[in-house]
Amino acid sequence: MLLPLLFAGNANAEVPSISSLIFDAPNIVGIVADDETEATPLEAEGDTTPPSPWTSTIGAGLSYSQTDDVTLGANFNGSFARNDSNSKWETSLKYIYNYDDQEVKDNFGVIQSSFERLLEKHPDWLWFAQASFQYNETEAYKTRTKAFGGLGFLASRTDDLKMLLKGGFGASKDRNGNSDVIPRSLFGYSVDWAINDLVRLTSDGSIENDIGSYSEYLVVLELKLTVTVSRLNNLGLYLTIRDEYDSNPSPGDSWNQVWLTMGLNYSF
Repeated sequence: MLLPLLFAGNANAEVPSISSLIFDAPNIVGIVADDETEATPLEAEGDTTPPSPWTSTIGAGLSYSQTDDVTLGANFNGSFARNDSNSKWETSLKYIYNYDDQEVKDNFGVIQSSFERLLEKHPDWLWFAQASFQYNETEAYKTRTKAFGGLGFLASRTDDLKMLLKGGFGASKDRNGNSDVIPRSLFGYSVDWAINDLVRLTSDGSIENDIGSYSEYLVVLELKLTVTVSRLNNLGLYLTIRDEYDSNPSPGDSWNQVWLTMGLNYSF
C-alpha cells in the first residue's frame, strides 16, 4: 500500500525497483538533485571555501655547532609565509644557544624576510627583495645587517620541485670590525623538493661579493630535511645544516661557522 502513495500524481512514471529505492533514494526524496541541478548547500560550501594563503611553523630541539670548538646546545625556530598565485612573502627566525663550562659557547640568532613577485608578461621570471639581521655574541662583529633586491628565474616550478636562481645587488653592515656599509652583489638559489608525501628537502644558498673588492665575499648555505611523523597533529622531524663563510673576517672572527640543528616542528 505504500508504493502507490509515494508515486501518486505521476501515473506515467515507471515503478522503481528495490535496488533503485536503495541506491537512488536521495534523488527520489529530493535531497540530492540530478547532474543538471545545483549542488546542495553543503557541497557548494565545500567547493568554494578557499584554502588559507598563510602557513606557519614553530620548532625546537638540539644543536651542534663547530666554530673554534665543538659544542652541543639547544635551538629554536619559527616561520610564517603567505603564498598566492603571483607572490610569496616569508619571514623566519632561527636561534641557537650553547653554554658549557660556565661560558657561553654559542649565542646566535638570525631573522630573515623575503618577498617575491612574478612578472606578469614573463611568468618564469620574478623580482625579489630580501633582508636579514643576525646577532652573534661569540664573534667580534656582533651584529650584521644585509639587504638585497634583484631578479630571479624559475628553473623549475612543478608541484614536486621548485628551483629558483637569482641575482641582484645590495649591501651589508657589521656593527664592529669593518663597520662601513659595503655594497655587494648577490648570486643565489633556492630549492623546494617534495621527495615523497612524507619527506621534503629545502635549500638556500648565496654568495655575496664586495663590489669594491670582488675577491672578498660572504657565503651562506642552508639545507633542511623535514620528515612528517603525524599528519593529524601536523608534526615533523627536521634536520638543518647552516654554513657561513667569510673570506675576510674581522680580527677575532671565524672564517667558517657550521651549525647542525635537529628537533620537532609543528605546522599550523
